[in-house]
Amino acid sequence: MLYVFGLTIFYAIHLIPFNQGFRDQVVTKLGEKLYRAVFACITLLGLVMLVSGWNDFSNIYFYEPPVVLKQLNLAIMLPVMYLWIAAEVPNNIKRFIKNPMLLGMKLWAAGHLLANGDLRSMILFLSFMVFSIVATVFANRKNKEVVYTPRPVGYDLGVLTISLLAYVAIVYFHGYLFDMPIIQYFFAV
Repeated sequence: MLYVFGLTIFYAIHLIPFNQGFRDQVVTKLGEKLYRAVFACITLLGLVMLVSGWNDFSNIYFYEPPVVLKQLNLAIMLPVMYLWIAAEVPNNIKRFIKNPMLLGMKLWAAGHLLANGDLRSMILFLSFMVFSIVATVFANRKNKEVVYTPRPVGYDLGVLTISLLAYVAIVYFHGYLFDMPIIQYFFAV
């Protein structure tokens, strides 16, 4: 139940930006910095509940994907890390990809759907996929054109370096964090 409740909290808080009028009212009352802090805290709460409830969720296995799909997911995750980091820091990719965070979320969900054949995973990754598609539609409807200033290549190299470090850390700690070790898929034949 904690799993579903965590997902619900995560999506509920992420619906606020879809209603620009409501978001503006909340920002007016709280201020931009406090709004972002509350948003981040509630998002983190939802994610912690989701991860904590993961193993308690009654799960059904439909099939076991072949190792090659798990390895494909590992390959997909490297550009996902890059897109997620690039979404949050200054770089040049934002000049070419409108919303790197949402593109990364779609790739993350698709890769994990390939690598997992159980109900719990399907609920999580399909819901993130659908949410990311809907969020992309809403973001594109705003027609809010943001012009990003070109940055020195060093910014992009920094994003790449941080992405590689984050990727290695996630791979290494995946088993500890999510009770699903993945390092062995690098060496599976």
